[in-house]
Amino acid sequence: MKVRSVNNTIIPQRKDAKSTTPQVGRTFENSSLQANSSATPSFKGGGDPTTFLIDMWAAIARGGLAASFTVQDMLGTNFPRTYAALGRNKDLTGKNNYKAAVEVAIREFTTGPSMFVIPALVLASATRFSKFAGEANRVATDNIAIFSDVMKGTMNGLHDGTFKNVDFSNMTTSEAKEATNTIKEAFYTDVFKGIFAQYGEEGKNINIKDYVDLMMKAEHPDTPKRNFFMSMFNKKATVLGREVDSKDEIMSQLSSKFVADKKAHTKGWGNFLSAKITPGSKALNIGDIADDMRNFSTDFAKQYVSAQRKDLNGGRIILEKFINNFRDMRMGSRFATNLLMVLATGLFMCFIPKLYTRNKTNPETDAIYEQVNQQRKGANQ
Repeated sequence: MKVRSVNNTIIPQRKDAKSTTPQVGRTFENSSLQANSSATPSFKGGGDPTTFLIDMWAAIARGGLAASFTVQDMLGTNFPRTYAALGRNKDLTGKNNYKAAVEVAIREFTTGPSMFVIPALVLASATRFSKFAGEANRVATDNIAIFSDVMKGTMNGLHDGTFKNVDFSNMTTSEAKEATNTIKEAFYTDVFKGIFAQYGEEGKNINIKDYVDLMMKAEHPDTPKRNFFMSMFNKKATVLGREVDSKDEIMSQLSSKFVADKKAHTKGWGNFLSAKITPGSKALNIGDIADDMRNFSTDFAKQYVSAQRKDLNGGRIILEKFINNFRDMRMGSRFATNLLMVLATGLFMCFIPKLYTRNKTNPETDAIYEQVNQQRKGANQ
């Protein structure tokens, strides 16, 4: 079965068409509590099957590749095969074959979802519990290398400016948090500059600060996160009884803004959601780039500030060496995690037959063998 990845961007329809991207600083100024007036699409069909189907598949698309694959797998194979197994050999026995249906259902409904669940569990475990991995472990190795090169320029600029003469070893916890946010904002600015610089002179007219503000707003602890089903069915998150933009909705706004800016500053048609971090890199969805940026910078900033705070002499660690070591360790951990994901998924697939083999014989062929045995007995008499 062929599965197509769906790149779906939710573009909220605001009542105030002239509103601009919220300017968000580190204090956040309660901007996460502002009510969102976007219209929420209804999932009710209203008696029109066409409308219902459109709403249903829009919800599935919002669920991402995992939801799309799972629904297609269930509708295309799981349910049809289970139904076929239920009627297996009914022409011979006159009864439904419940044993065969149970075995087929267990086999089909564990095989497809496990291809997403097992790798996700391995990745989450490696990222959370391994001391050699962090949030950057979620980033592809190619992007880790690219982001590391960008971070070198970012950190050199900070140490020549904002961090000049700053004693990290005497920082308070809140000051350390402020330092990590400073690193992240500077890094985001440099990455978006590199992306839009590829559009030539037109790219210079794009307001990069809007993108950085959206990134920081999505990461703010006061910004709520929707669960899978809330996101899939486009249900608004609430804070203190008021509807607000969730993290995924803010990132959707970033994607929508990117599409608008790319259309306005590039010629011709194409995938307006795609971008290259550097001219020679692979084109990726802007949402995926933003996720990788967040994971990489969060991990790096935390590790860097922690290392600086442990330097009791107040000295500055050698930037390039630290960044290279961070890059090599995270690329190594990501490579090892990829191998573990493949191995764990393969081992689980080998274990699945033990889950669905509930009978000593195959219930799909029992009736046939019984008929053959009866014919042999009749022939021998």
